[in-house]
Amino acid sequence: MKRQYFPGLDGMRAIAVIAIIIFHLNPKWLPGGFLGVDTFFIISGYLITTLLIKEYEANGSINLFHFWYKRVKRLLPPVLFMMFIVVQYIIFFDRELLYQVKKDMYAALVYVSNWWYIFDGLDYFQSLEPRPLKHLWSLAIEEQFYLFFPFILLMLFKFLKKKSNIFIVFFVISIISMGVMWAMYNPAISISRIYFGTDTRLQTLLLGAMLALIWPAYKLKQNAPMYAVRVIDVIGLIGAIFLIRSFFVYTDHSANVFQGGLYILGIFTLLFIMAIVHPQTLISKFFSLPLLTWIGRYSYSLYLWHYPIIVLMQSHFIQGQIPWYIHILSIVLTVVMAIISYQLIEQPFRKRGLKTFIDIKSVKQFTTLLISLYLLLVTPYLVATVKAAAPENTDKIVVTKTKSIAPAVKRIAPIQVDGKEGEVPTKTYPHAPLFIGDSVLVDINDYIKRVFPNATIDGEIGRSIYKAIPVADNYPEFNRKDGIVVLYLGTNGDFEDYHMETILKKFNKAQVFLVTARVPRDYEAHVNEEMYRSAKKYKNVHIIDWYKVSQGHPEYFAPDGIHLEYPGIKAMNKIVTDEIVKTVEK
Repeated sequence: MKRQYFPGLDGMRAIAVIAIIIFHLNPKWLPGGFLGVDTFFIISGYLITTLLIKEYEANGSINLFHFWYKRVKRLLPPVLFMMFIVVQYIIFFDRELLYQVKKDMYAALVYVSNWWYIFDGLDYFQSLEPRPLKHLWSLAIEEQFYLFFPFILLMLFKFLKKKSNIFIVFFVISIISMGVMWAMYNPAISISRIYFGTDTRLQTLLLGAMLALIWPAYKLKQNAPMYAVRVIDVIGLIGAIFLIRSFFVYTDHSANVFQGGLYILGIFTLLFIMAIVHPQTLISKFFSLPLLTWIGRYSYSLYLWHYPIIVLMQSHFIQGQIPWYIHILSIVLTVVMAIISYQLIEQPFRKRGLKTFIDIKSVKQFTTLLISLYLLLVTPYLVATVKAAAPENTDKIVVTKTKSIAPAVKRIAPIQVDGKEGEVPTKTYPHAPLFIGDSVLVDINDYIKRVFPNATIDGEIGRSIYKAIPVADNYPEFNRKDGIVVLYLGTNGDFEDYHMETILKKFNKAQVFLVTARVPRDYEAHVNEEMYRSAKKYKNVHIIDWYKVSQGHPEYFAPDGIHLEYPGIKAMNKIVTDEIVKTVEK
């Protein structure tokens, strides 16, 4: 069966992969760029279903094993090439990442990365941890779809016969998938479960499949009436404008995206595809321009390579302060590695399969063989023999209750202690504050206890406000008039009014102190604005302005610009102590 090529779809792929790359370089530049993944899902659903329908109509059946073999030839070699190169780079240059990357690699090899990240508690948008294989979650969903969908489609053809009946089945399932995402969405918690879940992302894949049933590209007329073609152009233009606009106006915090928005965006994307695959439309001609089709043909390799390159390069700099030349170099390396992967791995295996190993007729084929054998033999050996130590305190919750909770008192004179050289506090206070926070709180845990021996400290590395909200439910006893609560919640991601409102309501009777964030990320200003807004709105909420105090003091911080060195610990303890004592002893 001859494969029909739609160059406009490659142009559409180019737009999607460019959006994704820009988003990963800096989300501030294109906040909705992550939606490019859904464009890929819809295109995949459309093309795969079109291919399978065409085969069924020609042969009365679908050769499942042939389909799966073609997918393996097409998709597996390039991802193995990328993973093995990344792992070897990490082994030799960034070995501290190896412990986590090995686990991520094992999940990627069997295409369950999305479920592994759900199980691992990874937050796709807020995590500061370098995870260079994190982008493979989308490939896992596509492979799971490719594994089961052809068999299901074949059974539906056998039992339901008509495409209209199959369309109804897909429509119902897609609505259920959208409904599950909507029902599970909670702005007060991380969206990772609904973002990574195959069940919640099935909606966009099925939208593409539904379009293939009613708008099969291989049956479109080459000489349709011009007025009809122009109508299709207008429809496609509306879809294109809506899709591209979404890259600029939506963010991962846009609730409507996860409350039916992806489905609506998918419908507009279908309008775009309808015009793209029609041979006479102006849109199909525009998106068939050589540059766009070239990027589209390389889109798979570009997607595979851009993320690990960006992550590994940016990990050596303070996030939010990445030099411009690093962005340029990341793009250049991505293009170079994508070309190498496409020419030496993707295309040879796609065209020749396992013959690549036995039928050598050119220097290019010999080079492909050498690269493949080296990676297949050397990488497993290195992974098996090189030790990868688990990082300390990677995911441990540090909960410290040094004494039973004691009520705060009105006017307490500080207690003098003999401080040894190097110790931060010179005074202790009998107040019993509750501290809830992230890794910055974990870093200063011991020093806080020296100032407030009765404190309750609950800190977790990587904790965002999403994770802190359910933690607050564990401490209802602090929600009283003389309760003191200190929140360190701006380091690990942005948040909206709703999130802050939710956690503050849990302590609406206590004196709550919000520690502003000094974090080299694009959301730094916004999270601090949200804290100040809350302090103006509620009389019981106060600001501890760490951002202001730490301004112009690079000596306070570790190389990541977030965690504290000794001078920073000293300054942090002073401002926290001063603000608490000043407020509660009035």
